[in-house]
Amino acid sequence: MITRELRKAWSFFREKGLKESILSREVPFLIQFGKYGLCGVLSVLVLAAIIALGEGYFPQYFSPELTARTLAWNTALLHLIAFIPANFTAYGLNRWLVFTPGRHTPQRELTLFTLISFLSFSLGELIPFWLIQNLEIPRALIHFSFIISSALVNFICRKFLVFEN
Repeated sequence: MITRELRKAWSFFREKGLKESILSREVPFLIQFGKYGLCGVLSVLVLAAIIALGEGYFPQYFSPELTARTLAWNTALLHLIAFIPANFTAYGLNRWLVFTPGRHTPQRELTLFTLISFLSFSLGELIPFWLIQNLEIPRALIHFSFIISSALVNFICRKFLVFEN
């Protein structure tokens, strides 16, 4: 099965080229998933930049002298602030490059996309909150755990609930 999917993706890429593989929504699954991953990486870069700015401009809210509970809440708030522009980045890129719009109106599509993103964000936020309160691990790993756990839910929900298949 994997070999067949790899062959389909490679054949499509050879026949259509890089530009068509990126810009077309009618592509083999592996190319679609790769584009979804690229959109996710760009969205994560937006998220990470805002997190870095928040920790850089407001270090007093992320000081080791704070209690673990306060630090966990401050981190959760920073993630929520960073979520907003990252979500809009993900929505715009996914709508443009990955999924076929049309199942819903654009407003409903954005609302569903954001609700699914917020649900996965909320579930994903439980892991860093627990890690901060229970383990002493680097902050980068805490942020990474949040990103990975959130991303796991998003692709399937977006593919089958928000956009056309």
